[in-house]
Amino acid sequence: MSRSAFRLVPPAGAPVPARTVLPSILAGAGGAAGLVAEQLGVRQPFFVSSGRAALTLVLQAMREHSHRSEVIIPAYTCFSVASAVARAGLSIRLCDVAPGTLDLDRDALARLDLDRALCIVPSGLYGLPSDLVWLVSRAGSAGAFVVDDAAQCLGATLDGRQCGTFGDAGFFSLGRGKGITTMGGGFLVTSREDLAQSIQRQLATLRQPSLGEVGVAVGTSLLYSGLLRPSLYWLVDRLPFLELGASHFDPDFPMSRLSTYQEALVEQVLPLVDAYNKARRDNADHLRAGLEGVDGIELPRPVAGASPVYLRFPILTRGDAHRSLLRQRLRDAGISASTSYPTPIGDIPGIGRYLASGQMECPAASAIATRILTLPTHPWVTTQDIERMVAVVRNHS
Repeated sequence: MSRSAFRLVPPAGAPVPARTVLPSILAGAGGAAGLVAEQLGVRQPFFVSSGRAALTLVLQAMREHSHRSEVIIPAYTCFSVASAVARAGLSIRLCDVAPGTLDLDRDALARLDLDRALCIVPSGLYGLPSDLVWLVSRAGSAGAFVVDDAAQCLGATLDGRQCGTFGDAGFFSLGRGKGITTMGGGFLVTSREDLAQSIQRQLATLRQPSLGEVGVAVGTSLLYSGLLRPSLYWLVDRLPFLELGASHFDPDFPMSRLSTYQEALVEQVLPLVDAYNKARRDNADHLRAGLEGVDGIELPRPVAGASPVYLRFPILTRGDAHRSLLRQRLRDAGISASTSYPTPIGDIPGIGRYLASGQMECPAASAIATRILTLPTHPWVTTQDIERMVAVVRNHS
């Protein structure tokens, strides 16, 4: 199947229509909080500069209400989660994950000492919800908090309930490649009055973003609205300094409030998330139908009762060599697939001093890090793109 040499499908993305940028520049903040609260069925959210900043505020608030200092996170997850735990001055306790769901492994969690756990932060990688009902029950019996990591799950549900609203608090990311984007940013929600008061006090100490930072957000919004289209993404992909898709562990990341411009942009793009998620789900359904039963390919499945949003479509290959082959062949076909996070959390350089002592082995996380490949599902993906992805994987597996 022929394709243009000047067309490359991005690995993830959410359109930011140019028509949404100017109204956001001119508008003041105010409407976004009510819109988010209505959509998720929660009390007023707290907006900050990133998803990891949101998680940090939640963890710092929880510290005020417990003497415990360990945070249990998946051994394979976004590096920003580990960064936030370290930024909050807490210790990381790793739990292995189940390859079949990419969720926390129940047996591995049962072997951990929850008496030392301040909270558990499950991951909703690629828009696949964690088994949150069971997890909230398990944590509650041990006196631990649960933070519902919905950074990649905006619009996903479990048993009909919105992700991000389970447990004691939840947070979302507005970064590039998420369900919607404001070129950075995040927000958090909680139904607990004590945590809300602690978060509000911390929020009051955060600085306002500078004019320069606001200018960068506006400029990148305008660029993003056009350059993330497949017909132009090949240009962006050739600029290595942008570090698209790069994962970094950074315990000293900056924190601030979200700019007025970005809050206003939330109000503009949030109404689009349902349409974006429908496109992602439809594309994921077609990919699953085309790849089901392919030898050498494992397809992680949602937990029972989940309605994922499939920010990306994850597959597990035979191993690193097979994954590299598929990634190159997909690129030759005009598809930018991603190997996601390069290592399990425990293998991140420099993370040792932030890990709690006596870590358990996490073999599944290590294997996933060498096998996982994610395929694009965003609204720019066409039927022909899906056919190319399916053909490449089938022909090289």
